[in-house]
Amino acid sequence: MKKSMVISVLGNDSPGLVKSLSKIIVAHNGDWIESRMASLAGKFAGILRVDLPAEQLADFQAALQNSQGLGLSVIFEESSHTDSKPAENQFEIELIGQDQPGIVHRISSILAQIHANVDELHTEVIEASMSGEKLFKANIKMHIATDVKADEIRTLLEELANELIVDIELVEAGA
Repeated sequence: MKKSMVISVLGNDSPGLVKSLSKIIVAHNGDWIESRMASLAGKFAGILRVDLPAEQLADFQAALQNSQGLGLSVIFEESSHTDSKPAENQFEIELIGQDQPGIVHRISSILAQIHANVDELHTEVIEASMSGEKLFKANIKMHIATDVKADEIRTLLEELANELIVDIELVEAGA
């Protein structure tokens, strides 16, 4: 029987970390199912889901935690992942505007209000090409119950865009 594990890793970034992680997974007959990884401020951060034979689980965890060469802090959680999902709509939000404190809090508050579930959140601060001012960019992928309509979400986001003086675009997945 296979067990699904969600693993979070954090440490100093260096070449070969993903290869080293995958080597440990393969050595324990695991399957790398999905992941999100990034290098931020010289640190390597990642989250991945691995399926492993139940009898390999303890040895795999020990091998990953005791791998001196990786130098990663590791957190494990067993997943009860199922492929069946209730009916939901998927949306993507793109935001860009002058950087200011609280943007993520404000947009996440709107999403919580409508019970949206954030699947991915990517943010960055960039320089505007002509003026050099700091711009905040966000890309959010989310899913939400089908009874919440795109127009309702769009109205809330337009109000927020006006308050923050940013551009926000809502795109329905598959549209």
